[in-house]
Amino acid sequence: MAKKPAVTIDCHAHIVVPEVFEITSKHGLHARIGLKGRTSLGAARESQRTMTRMTGARERLRDMDRMGVDMQVISPSIVHQSTYWAPGARAHKIDRMTNDATAEMVAKHPDRLIGIGLVPLHDPKRAIREMTRCVTDLGLRGVEISTVVNDLEIGDPKFLPFWKAAEKLDCPVFIHPAGNSDPRLRKFGLAFNLGQPYEEALAMSSLVYEGIMDKFPKLKVLIVHGGGFLPYYAGRQDSASRTGRDGAGLKGEFSSYIRKFYFDTVLFNPDMLTFLATKAPASHILMGTDYPFGEKDPVGFIKRNRKIPAAARDGLLGKNAARLFRIPV
Repeated sequence: MAKKPAVTIDCHAHIVVPEVFEITSKHGLHARIGLKGRTSLGAARESQRTMTRMTGARERLRDMDRMGVDMQVISPSIVHQSTYWAPGARAHKIDRMTNDATAEMVAKHPDRLIGIGLVPLHDPKRAIREMTRCVTDLGLRGVEISTVVNDLEIGDPKFLPFWKAAEKLDCPVFIHPAGNSDPRLRKFGLAFNLGQPYEEALAMSSLVYEGIMDKFPKLKVLIVHGGGFLPYYAGRQDSASRTGRDGAGLKGEFSSYIRKFYFDTVLFNPDMLTFLATKAPASHILMGTDYPFGEKDPVGFIKRNRKIPAAARDGLLGKNAARLFRIPV
């Protein structure tokens, strides 16, 4: 009997809600680095095509079929729709709009799409309320936050109630940068090529050093872009923790905490995927595309990697995502 093909699930695929984007676009990364005109809905042809893929389902489903992706976990593009600039009540209202629209798209294509929502993390009480609504009322499978909340790192004590609630709800937290607009990153696409993985390294460091990963051991935290720079240069932090130079009093070497996180495969370089699988459990690595911007052949990227065992590759392709997001397959 022929072996049943492994289910394929893309854990990193963006959605934009046009009505929300009209409100948030002037506050987003593209506006902050002078690229606002290239991302508006009425912009150049290529931007329009990209937006069409994020705002609707028809092109998305066609692309999924072409890539061999059975299901997508769609997440609101926080680069385009972050609300941390707004007062808490206003941010909550906007995030509700985003989450309602995400749930509506999922309801129209329940066999192909799974959704996660946004929360106004700068207002922890409202963030907890919206996270609870996402999971219990809307049927979404997780929530998304940025790597930093205005001037506070995500491990800051202010956010302890949020992390406690996420663990209690068994709600996966998807971490994706809203963008670093440092002037040094404004040329050559560095805000995206260097800024995003830098932000992810800072976010993971904050969660480890501030004790979040120790206080809430059952937390499920997914870091996009393969964890950014950190999994590939944690040795320096290991050295600091061994000699006590970091002052954190960790329960083990810094790199031991990498195994507690989940990661996607948006790495582009096969060698980096192989290396990541030596630092994190293969069961914690999920196929991702960064749709519609990133990997165009996600299934092939994983299947061609013969240095990762076949059973583990099946997990990367979809089983790990199904387990994390409680997707019946």
